[in-house]
This record gives sequence, structure tokens and C-alpha cells, in this order.
Amino acid sequence: MGGRRILPIVLNYNQPEETDKIYEKLVKDGFEDIISVDNGSNLMPLAKSANFILPKNIKAVGQTKMALLYAMDYFPADYYWIINTSSELLEEINYKKRLNKSLDNIKKKNIKIGILSPALISNETIKHQIYKEKPKYNYSLCCWCECIAPLISHELIEKTRINRTGYFEPRAQRGWVTTHELGYEAAQNEMWWILDHKLPVKWNRNLGYKKNIGGESLIRYRAEAAAEMKSILSDKYGKYWRIKLYLNFIKKTKQKKFPYKVIPYDPFGVWKMFFTRFYGEKAVKNLAYYCIF
Repeated sequence: MGGRRILPIVLNYNQPEETDKIYEKLVKDGFEDIISVDNGSNLMPLAKSANFILPKNIKAVGQTKMALLYAMDYFPADYYWIINTSSELLEEINYKKRLNKSLDNIKKKNIKIGILSPALISNETIKHQIYKEKPKYNYSLCCWCECIAPLISHELIEKTRINRTGYFEPRAQRGWVTTHELGYEAAQNEMWWILDHKLPVKWNRNLGYKKNIGGESLIRYRAEAAAEMKSILSDKYGKYWRIKLYLNFIKKTKQKKFPYKVIPYDPFGVWKMFFTRFYGEKAVKNLAYYCIF
């Protein structure tokens, strides 16, 4: 871990107390030069830790983009740890030491890492990302995870910036587009998305909306996020963008002999159309059809 620099970026959306709690934990764990973003809303007061204050209310994707532009050009790091305020860091874990340990372990396997995602303590997360105290394996290679607290390499972020994808897709206001393009770019450039099954972060899903400080209803958020994702990704990758991105991951991993389990997870039902056609609508309600292990 000698010389490696990890720069945390905390994204606050009307949750100053949660922001300060995350910030204090990061300081306790030995992180320096932490960026604490304020979203520019007047619904809630500033967090005490806020040091990157936006002049206009902006959602998480915009917050991330602005913070990354600043950091990459003037304050570059090897990795950026992007943490939203629905994340809860555990007191018993030193995240700086633990993240570096994972990066060292992966590097020894000659795997080029683009994204490192912690396992999530939550009843609402996708199956392969749920934290278990005794997992069957330490790491797995994924094409898609929930972007709750992803550690992303500078090299991958630079690639997405050049390609105007992910956080740098100018039309994207919501995170749903970003997550898929990060996975696509990671596989496309062989900078892989790794899930650490022994590194937990608690996920309080949609915490701001549950507190009625999300700035809009949860129903509206989800509807607009889905519509934006469909419009942007269909325009860029074609009508069957889900299949293209999914098969890209399969193609890129097929010829490689990874020491980790490869999970070609299908988050939005690429195979739904096939099962519907042959077995009817009733069959695809079984969640087993959405996971391929």
C-alpha cells in the first residue's frame, strides 16, 4: 500500500448529520483531504464538514461529477471512494486499512481493478452483494453492483471522462445510467469491477426519501430515473442496450482465467424476454431467473 492515495468523496443530499458522521469516521480511520460535498439545497442546513459547497441544488450524479472534475485536475488520487449518505460505516472496521488490504490482495492476482465495491448489509440489495459473515469466497468479479460506496480508480474515471460516459454523461441526472456505464467501461477496458465479500457497509436505502427530505417523492424519482436510463442508453447503445452491455461482460471475461468467481448478474432482466416467450409471464416472476451463477 506504499504511496497509494485514496480520496474519499462524501455526497450529502439534505442529510448533514449523516454526512458529518461519515466524515468523522473517515478522519478516525486515517483518511486525509476528504471532500465533503453539499448539494446546494436550502431544505437543510450545511453539514459541519462541508468543504465543497455547490451554489445550486444538484443530485448525486452532478455532485460526483463536480467533485471528480475538481479532484482529477487539481487534487488527483489513485482511487476515489464515493460514499453517499445512505451508507453507514461500521465502527469496528478501519476502512483505510481494509481497502488497502483488498487492493494489495487483488494486485497480487494480476487483476487490474477499476471498481471495488463493499458487500452491503441490507435486506433490499441484489443477491450477490449481500454481506455474509462467512462468505464462500473473498472476492468476485461482477458486471454490475449497487453503487453505494464504490472505490473507483483514477484510470477508469479518466476513461469515462474521455468517453463521456458514467458520471460524465451530460444528460444523466440520476445514478441509474451511471452504474451501467461504469460496469460497461470497466469490462471494455479490462479494469474489472470487484466485489469484496468481507468488507461490509450498511446500506439504508433511500434514506432521504424516507425522511421526506429527498426533494421529491420516491415514486417520481424512480419513474424519472427509469425513463432517463431507457432514453439515454437506448440512444447510445441501441434498443437492446441491456443485452449489449451484459454480453460485453460475458465476452470480455470468457477467455480469461480469473482466480475469483465471475458473476454475470442480470440486474434488469436481459433474459426476461426469452423466459416470457417460452414460459409465459408467470415464470419470470421467479427471482431465480434473474440471477445466473
